Amino acid sequence: MRWRSEVSSVVMSIQFEYLYRDASNNKRWGNVVFAGSFDRLLDERLRRSLHDGEWFIATQVRLPELFFAEYPLDQDDHCWHEFHSLTACDAMPSDTHKRTIRQLIVEFERAKAEGWREYDRARSFREFGVG
Repeated sequence: MRWRSEVSSVVMSIQFEYLYRDASNNKRWGNVVFAGSFDRLLDERLRRSLHDGEWFIATQVRLPELFFAEYPLDQDDHCWHEFHSLTACDAMPSDTHKRTIRQLIVEFERAKAEGWREYDRARSFREFGVG
């Protein structure tokens, strides 16, 4: 009997999981998969770049915003997204900008150095005639 050796192509990727939590505590979860492998130092660098260790502005690091379109905008709703985790996975990268996890973390560090640009979502909606 002849045995056939099958080589599996394992993709080394990192899933970046995050969420948006509105003023009423409704949560919308999201994730983006990046090429690269897990490294505790990368996780530490990312956490140091977050506002208060967990918050970021999605557009400043070119991640999809997870705001709720189906709920009315409350004056207390904010623009901050919350980091949840980095997890090793075997999924194909899904980042539309084709970045590695290291490149994403460099963007986070740059955003922190330049300052996270907080904005008033309710005011922005009113100014554009949406809300």
